[in-house]
Amino acid sequence: MANLKHIENELLPRIARHLIVYASFVPDIGLYHGKMGIVLFFVHYARFTGKQLYHEFAGELLNEIYEEIHTDLPVNFESGLCGIGWGIEYLLQNGFMEGDSDEILADIDAKVMERNLLRISDYSIKTGLEGISYYICKRINSPSRKSECLPFDETFLSDWHTVASSISIPEDKVILDTIINTLPKGEDITSWKYGLENGCAGVGLKNSMGQ
Repeated sequence: MANLKHIENELLPRIARHLIVYASFVPDIGLYHGKMGIVLFFVHYARFTGKQLYHEFAGELLNEIYEEIHTDLPVNFESGLCGIGWGIEYLLQNGFMEGDSDEILADIDAKVMERNLLRISDYSIKTGLEGISYYICKRINSPSRKSECLPFDETFLSDWHTVASSISIPEDKVILDTIINTLPKGEDITSWKYGLENGCAGVGLKNSMGQ
């Protein structure tokens, strides 16, 4: 119990303060190592503490992500468009933000559809087909969509069903557990990375979600 109180009363506030100072300077905007993952920590920490200021900061970071998305960003789940899009859908589906995901994610959907799924040889989560499939599945099953039309065209979805039939899509919690499975060591948080994987946001998210 003492250790839990230490985390709640000391470690989590330290992580929050540290990320408030440095998160805007993180060049990576992706889910694993960058701002998208940090946003997920802050929205959960805002809900955990009941303090609106953390939710507002998450909104500021999300605006920075929108501004920094560019056409050369990779499509992958680790640092690219699919991870960012998955994170935005996560925010919408868990009540952390409001909006029509078809409108918000239209540009990402279009960019993902440029990939020829039949020619992908990398089946990994971080950089390959499995991670892309996490995003596709989350989009087509999204309750945040107001249109009955699917966000991807028939040809793209047909190719996806062809190549991804053996891929199982885990629940959100399992996906996040996989990302934050590796956590930094030591108590000097200034030496830690910033993101979810092996970083401050990962430690913060793990503990603010009660994992």
